[in-house]
Formats: sequence, C-alpha cells, structure tokens
Amino acid sequence: MENREVYELQAEVYKALSNPTRLMIIECIGTDRKSVAQIVDCLGLSKSNVSQHLNYMKALGILCSQKEGKNVYYYLSDPALLEALRSIREILFNRFVKCGQIMGAKAINLKLGS
Repeated sequence: MENREVYELQAEVYKALSNPTRLMIIECIGTDRKSVAQIVDCLGLSKSNVSQHLNYMKALGILCSQKEGKNVYYYLSDPALLEALRSIREILFNRFVKCGQIMGAKAINLKLGS
C-alpha cells in the first residue's frame, strides 16, 4: 500500500475539484493558457471570485501561472487532469442515461459540459 501522505494529497486535490466553479475554470482553460480576464469572460463571474479559485488551485499545484506585463495567464499543471475530468463526466453521463434519469436536451448538455 502506498504512503498515506499520497492519499491525503489526492484527497486534497479531490476536495478542490469538488467545487463546480473550479471544474468550470479547468474546462474553460482547457489545454490553453488563459488570462484572468478571459476566464472571467468565459464564466461570467466576478474577477474577485475567479481569482480566489485560481489562487486556491495554484496553491495545490493544479494550476500554474505566468505573468506577462500586466496580465497573469493560468494553465493546467498537467493536461491529463482535463482528460480525467472529462472521463469522469462521461462515466456520470452514461450512468444517468442507463438509469433513465436524464433525457433529451438535459443529457446532451451534461455530456457536452454546457
């Protein structure tokens, strides 16, 4: 069995990812790098709200940042995280559809991440 500290770190990352806004930020950033202003525009949230989430995820090592002039750009520390999150969403989508809990447009929106 692996060291307990690894599981504790993993649990901290899961805790960070349990927030819908943070998941939306990750999806917004995708495989690119985005400025705070671009993320704010993408999500339609306040700059202070987005900045708090960005700082939290950066502190955990989920995101990295790069300052260029007056702008700070954020990007995923490991692009595999985006694929892992999309895989989990696909699993949820399949489970809900199989159980008949989602129908029509709602199912399509969940699958697409809308």
